[in-house]
Amino acid sequence: MSEEDAFHMLKFLMYDMGLRKQYRPDMIILQIQMYQLSRLLHDYHRDLYCHFEENEISPSLYAAPWFLTVFASQFPLGFVARVFDMIFLQGSEVIFKVALSLLGSHKPLILQHESLESIIDFIKCTLPNLGLVQMEKTINQVFEMDLSKQLQAYEVEYHVLQDELMDSSALSENERLEKLEKNNNSLRKQNSDLLEELEVAHTKIESLEATVKTLLSNEGKLKQAICTLELERAALLATVKEFQKQVPSTEHADNRTFSEAQENDCKI
Repeated sequence: MSEEDAFHMLKFLMYDMGLRKQYRPDMIILQIQMYQLSRLLHDYHRDLYCHFEENEISPSLYAAPWFLTVFASQFPLGFVARVFDMIFLQGSEVIFKVALSLLGSHKPLILQHESLESIIDFIKCTLPNLGLVQMEKTINQVFEMDLSKQLQAYEVEYHVLQDELMDSSALSENERLEKLEKNNNSLRKQNSDLLEELEVAHTKIESLEATVKTLLSNEGKLKQAICTLELERAALLATVKEFQKQVPSTEHADNRTFSEAQENDCKI
């Protein structure tokens, strides 16, 4: 197609066919589509549905790219072109039909895989490698299917479930608020107790600070007394030295006087 014709066809797909809805930021339409595909698997291929559930595989793990790219991200271009032809003819319901047909035709092979990783790897890598026979078989099955009523019913079912979840979440929200209120009251009591302890601690701190000031004051006085005593000690030491200097001369004088007395006694 020319650029202008291709643009008009894209606009037709997005607005007239409604594909634009699945690309909105909230992607609610895509969530609904994943739920619808899961329900279709439950109704048409129960064993495959159970196998996915056992391995915790939701459609969003493998089918989201199918819906967002209309299979163009993983499948051959020739097959994608056929899918686009059918979408122009029957609408976006074709994507569900193709997905259901592909999963159903490969069910025996999928059931052989026993782990999430191996199943997803098979669906993403092996399943898209379609031969011409498998491609024609899928196309023929799509034309034989009519899922419009089921898809409408599943969409309503999805919204009902969402409403119920919102109601239950509202109840749980009230319970959560009550719990938060109790926790808040408990925290307030703890805060009050801590404030009382803090006041007692402040009082003790003030008392200790006063004691420290007294001790510092006493320390200053003791230092002054020590300085005074050291000065007195120095003075006393100086006095002692003076006395020590005077004592030898006095002893010498006394000895000389004693000797003279003895000499005089002898003369007499």
